[in-house]
Parts: sequence; structure tokens; C-alpha cells
Amino acid sequence: MKIPACERLELSETEGVVTVPFEPNRNDKGCLFAGSIYSGGIVAAYRAAERCFAERGLKGAQVAKTATVRYLKGMTTAGTAVATACGDPQLKPNGNHALTVTVEVRDASGVPCAEVRAEMILMKPRPSAV
Repeated sequence: MKIPACERLELSETEGVVTVPFEPNRNDKGCLFAGSIYSGGIVAAYRAAERCFAERGLKGAQVAKTATVRYLKGMTTAGTAVATACGDPQLKPNGNHALTVTVEVRDASGVPCAEVRAEMILMKPRPSAV
């Protein structure tokens, strides 16, 4: 990943799983910072949507239209974020495609600690500005 914020948070991705390491993301309460958990979740959603769109030969710029997070319990270990695309991308009247992605963020024991739900949009290719 070449996203500056991911590098600063030391997020990494291996085979579709985004890891949120504990030490660089630890807050003053001794648990993972909520923003780091959310960041890991949204990156996992982005990457899952990217794969889903690519598998269907869809091209364009991708953005998150909406995303919500629900924190279930504090995390005192590193976390892993695993995303699942909910169905197929839906073609919208404006030519964009929408895809809902859910993410589960678990602690090192595999206990679910947060859930992220994101609506990812693949914008139709647009002519380049000259």
C-alpha cells in the first residue's frame, strides 16, 4: 500500500487481511486507538471492493460514499480487518457502480471488536481534463 496514512499507522495487508499493529496505534488508555481501528477497516473495505470491481472488469476511480463503524469492545492487542463484499456491484443511473462491503475487525484471539460497513463507489471513467 502506498497510502501515507497507512505507512504512518504501520497498517499492512496480506492476502486480503489488513493488520493494525498494537504499539504504533496504542492510545493513552492502553488499547488500540479507535481511529486506527476504523482506518484498518476502511482500507480493508477499499481493497475488497477494488478486487470485486477488477474481477468483473470494471474500471474507474474508487471512493467511499458512506462508512459507519460500530465498536463492540476495546482492543488490547493488534487487530485484523477482514472485508466481505455484499453481492455484486450495482450499476447506478449515473453510470457509477456501488458496492456494499462489511468488515469485521478482530483482536489477536479472533474476538470481533468492531464492525465497519461501507458503500464503495466506482466512478465511471471520465475524460481527462486538458
